[in-house]
Amino acid sequence: MQSNELAAPLAWAAAYFLAGLACLHLHGAIFAGGHVWLPAGITVAALWLTPLPRWFALLVLIIAAQVGLGALEQRELWRVLLLAFNETGVAAVAVALLHRRPRPLSGLAFVRALVLVAGGASVASALLGAGWQQVTQGLPFASSLRLWIFSELVGILLVTPALLLCVPGARAHPRGLTRGEFLIGLACLTGMLATAYLTFNSDLDRRLLDVEFATSYLPLLLLAVLTLAWGARSGAWAALLLALLAMVYDARGGGPFVKLVQLHASNALLELQVYLGVAALLALFVGAFKTRRGQQLDEAERSRRELHLALAASRQVAYVFDVQTRCFTWQGDVAGVLGVPAAVAQTLDQVLALVSPLDQARLRQRWLDGDDPARAVQMPVRLQDGSTVLDRSRPLPRSRDAGPRVGGVWLIDPAD
Repeated sequence: MQSNELAAPLAWAAAYFLAGLACLHLHGAIFAGGHVWLPAGITVAALWLTPLPRWFALLVLIIAAQVGLGALEQRELWRVLLLAFNETGVAAVAVALLHRRPRPLSGLAFVRALVLVAGGASVASALLGAGWQQVTQGLPFASSLRLWIFSELVGILLVTPALLLCVPGARAHPRGLTRGEFLIGLACLTGMLATAYLTFNSDLDRRLLDVEFATSYLPLLLLAVLTLAWGARSGAWAALLLALLAMVYDARGGGPFVKLVQLHASNALLELQVYLGVAALLALFVGAFKTRRGQQLDEAERSRRELHLALAASRQVAYVFDVQTRCFTWQGDVAGVLGVPAAVAQTLDQVLALVSPLDQARLRQRWLDGDDPARAVQMPVRLQDGSTVLDRSRPLPRSRDAGPRVGGVWLIDPAD
């Protein structure tokens, strides 16, 4: 295998190792099943983006990184290998099933595919891992299963979208942010960091607001608004940043979830996992709707440009006349056909002023009788500059939110 083909697998394995080191530093023993296992998200992202023929080198190097992490913890090699094959193999099967279908990188289709892969991989891996721990170590199956599922599920939901949405084909970041959107996003990012500190690393909430847990909702609200302003990619990275802050403070014994345990009212690890899972899903879904909206606007703008070019090439303009407001909406090269900009051909009187006095009465009657169910009508219209256009129009079907309207086109007479 060429060295350039090994570069990407080596980079993924190095990222896996570093993420594993961070998790070990924060939460202790590897494969404990009681923390957020961020390397699981790196495994899924690497498999998602790597072609199937190159998976062998990738899987070998990721398993080697897992063995290296196990060696740091002085764990038996066979145990580490068994659990490494469990985590990596299950993720490979889940992503391989996805490779049979198109792999979207944005929108609701991406969220659906990611949730299916994350859910399937985490549940299957947890069943094998928790069962093995019960047989070999006597740990309770139900509690190990629950913590293991959330550990890998939240790790995938946090890390995988942050990496995948950076791919150019993801289209997960809006182009040309307005100044208002940029400032709103910046304010929300600053506010998210500030409220995360308020929630996890201080007692100001209790002193100022006389609450202990309610402030934990504020970072989630600001995360949602940030994603609306800056897009899915920024939302995914903001959710990962919030998770890292919460994990650091939680490991240091701060935050509302640790306080609940001190009151013997909750499981701190499970509370943290659920909180971060909700944050990840919130950013994913808000970002998906934001991306979908942006794609729809792009498609509408592209269709508008294509229609404008087609009308200009055929030397015609299209209009819709609202009978109640007596206003026109134009499409096409209005200045090229009518000789005036569309801005000065908005009202009925403005348009009739462009027409020869001999044709004004006919057009007025035709347009104001918008309820007339007559068939399409074609008539020549002489303009003030002496040129002739063919008016082809007919009443448009009524709708709930619009009154009677007439739609038509003006085509420059070929004889001119």
